[in-house]
Amino acid sequence: MKIYPRVSPLLTHFPADYVNNVAGWGCFDRNTIETNTGKLLSLDIDFGNVCTLNCPHCFRRQNKADSYNQHELSYDEICQLILEAKKLGLRSVKFLGAGDPFQSPKIINFLRFLHQNNVTPAIFTKGYVIGKDELVKHYFGVYGITTGEQLCKELAKLQVSILLGFNSFKPTVQNHMVGDIQDYTTTRNRALELLVQAGMNKYYPTHLAIGANPITNENYDEVLEIYKWGRVRNLYVVACPTMVSGRCSDNSWRTITPSEDKLVDLYIKIYKFNLESGLQTIRQIKSEEIAAYAGAHPCNQVACGMYITLNGTVLRCPGDDTTIFGNVREKSLTEIWHSSENYRRSGTFNCGCPPKVGKSIPSKLFERVMNNLL
Repeated sequence: MKIYPRVSPLLTHFPADYVNNVAGWGCFDRNTIETNTGKLLSLDIDFGNVCTLNCPHCFRRQNKADSYNQHELSYDEICQLILEAKKLGLRSVKFLGAGDPFQSPKIINFLRFLHQNNVTPAIFTKGYVIGKDELVKHYFGVYGITTGEQLCKELAKLQVSILLGFNSFKPTVQNHMVGDIQDYTTTRNRALELLVQAGMNKYYPTHLAIGANPITNENYDEVLEIYKWGRVRNLYVVACPTMVSGRCSDNSWRTITPSEDKLVDLYIKIYKFNLESGLQTIRQIKSEEIAAYAGAHPCNQVACGMYITLNGTVLRCPGDDTTIFGNVREKSLTEIWHSSENYRRSGTFNCGCPPKVGKSIPSKLFERVMNNLL
């Protein structure tokens, strides 16, 4: 049985000026990348470490970088890092963990701080707090925010983008993929409905995305349906194989990832949908090349950004918990950025996915998909 959120389609055909991205994602257009070479345009950060869920593929649980013997960064330290990053060109911040950011009461203050400093925030969340009024009141009642509806209105006012976990329409599959939380699917659906009611998918680029990632053997047969369902509702859809960090760093990604042929077939079908619906043109795809996120904007975060973990360790990106650039308590963010391999990669528009290519993303996937489309 499948349960669909009550969200109506907005698009039957994509307009010529459609932006195939989500605001604040941290993947920039070619002109921005090439004219801002050397600037730190985006940061991935941890904010809080509490999460009710227990996703078996979580890239943050059992993360190797967490063994670094440091205390968590304080709120004031994180704010100072943002101000330093602003001097380096910062435009967007993506919240990844280590817990669910909405289980940290200070997140509202921090989002207001980012808004005041003209930095666009994008939050990865499973929506478990947004979809439960009692949890919203528990974490944010001090701000006078006591319902999911009120929280979503505040997020919209602060121009936040939300990237909502969305692995399956089937409660049995979806609940299992967050650690067998039995009421999760209905809670997630309510969260999405509230975010749409707040108008977060009415913009180009949208401020609302759903994450069908990771593509696993468990949800593979639904990913194309989720992709189409989301895109016609102006929901950016993130679909890619699993991270190879955290719980999947022990090669367990091998057991959950579909075969190369199945992944290639899925990517081809997604790109063909984009072409048929006018979301992309073949000229655009040839220019941008195949993205690590199927049908989406090419990833260039490893050419214009870095990832700061809860304890101040700076990593290449969230998909890699072993390539450490330094720690912000030992060197300045500026020093770390200028000496990083990401800085040396500046100006690269489509970076593929250095941590995953040759692992959960087959080495020939991009080439095989492109050859089929041409």
